[in-house]
Amino acid sequence: MNMKISRIHFLCNFFLLNFYIIFSQNKISSTNIYSANFASEKFNSSYSVIKKNNFITLSFDDLNVMDSDYYYQINHFNHVWEKSNLFKSDYIEGYDDNLITDYSNSFNTLIDYKNFRITVPNKNLKFKISGNYSISVHDNYGNFLFERKFSILDEKTRINIEFFKSKNLKNYNSHQNLDITVNCSNCNNLTGSSSQLKLVIIKNNQWSNKIVLSQPDFFFDNKLIFKNISHKGGNEFYYFDNSSINSTNLRIYKTELKDFYNSYLRKDIEKINDTYNYNPDINGKYFINRNIENYETENDYSRVFFSFKPIGIFDENKIFIVGDFNNYEISEKYQLKLENGIYYGNFLFKQGFYNYKYCSINSLGEFNLIEPNFWQTENNYTVLLYHKKNTDKYYSLIGFKEQKSDLIKN
Repeated sequence: MNMKISRIHFLCNFFLLNFYIIFSQNKISSTNIYSANFASEKFNSSYSVIKKNNFITLSFDDLNVMDSDYYYQINHFNHVWEKSNLFKSDYIEGYDDNLITDYSNSFNTLIDYKNFRITVPNKNLKFKISGNYSISVHDNYGNFLFERKFSILDEKTRINIEFFKSKNLKNYNSHQNLDITVNCSNCNNLTGSSSQLKLVIIKNNQWSNKIVLSQPDFFFDNKLIFKNISHKGGNEFYYFDNSSINSTNLRIYKTELKDFYNSYLRKDIEKINDTYNYNPDINGKYFINRNIENYETENDYSRVFFSFKPIGIFDENKIFIVGDFNNYEISEKYQLKLENGIYYGNFLFKQGFYNYKYCSINSLGEFNLIEPNFWQTENNYTVLLYHKKNTDKYYSLIGFKEQKSDLIKN
């Protein structure tokens, strides 16, 4: 009997561990890597996208005090982030698996770290084709550390988005509907039996909530129309600002200096499904404090203390915080622990302004954001249009549009 129970526990733990790895927006990151973020020179967008000859920079901090060498690789994917069936030489020109040589040590901070930067394209590699890409980072032993995604655009269409309150009575107060129009010079070249078209919609940069459409509702020579695409409205993000690392504010009620800075947030209480309250946010993003000249290396880290009171307590549920700061990853690195009916956790954050949400994983491995849904919620939607001829081996990205739902029609 005891052996049977132990086997059940083992299988449950094995399933949950593998679920965390599969569900993460990208692979589980190393515990010493923080503040991984993209910046592009041309596109002022929330989603990381560039044109082929533009530059994009990935920066991250390594809090490991030991000197380490890191390398990066470039990978190509299809429209739903499955590896493309391509050779490296099909999508990059030059060398892959390059040593990261651009880095600086932190200065005048209590927590020491090294800031690394990767800018592509560069003298070692150039991109040949459009589509979905990632930069994956590993150490000199080949151990994978983390990965971040971006896209390269070969723009051949223009996309318009309109937002409406759902006409479905069941979803009337909770969902947002999108009408998407793709303007093209000759839409016949994009549809039909000789090619495949994929329209992908994501909300607030979360690929876990993607919607993929293959056929428009209406087809014209110069436009394709996708109607009544329904999405849960969700709710506004929680936030905190530790830019002034030793100061209190509306969300931080206490700070203290020990070996390093500690910031204590006011308790978050689960919101219920009744009344929407407007609370401006930045749709899950975060911004490192830039009131310092060398902000990448002179901003310090503080340990931020969270407390969360849910409406109901289920001992088998695991609670996490997620946002763009951790790429919406589900990992023990950002897990809270239950104590006397409240979930507590403390995690390191670089000085800046952050959005976050709470999510749960139950005993069945089911993921849920802990929030009500309101049609009024201001979200940031990204629409990506991919095209693949039957003779091609990859999906090219031919359309991109990003728009907030603040002008939603009632």
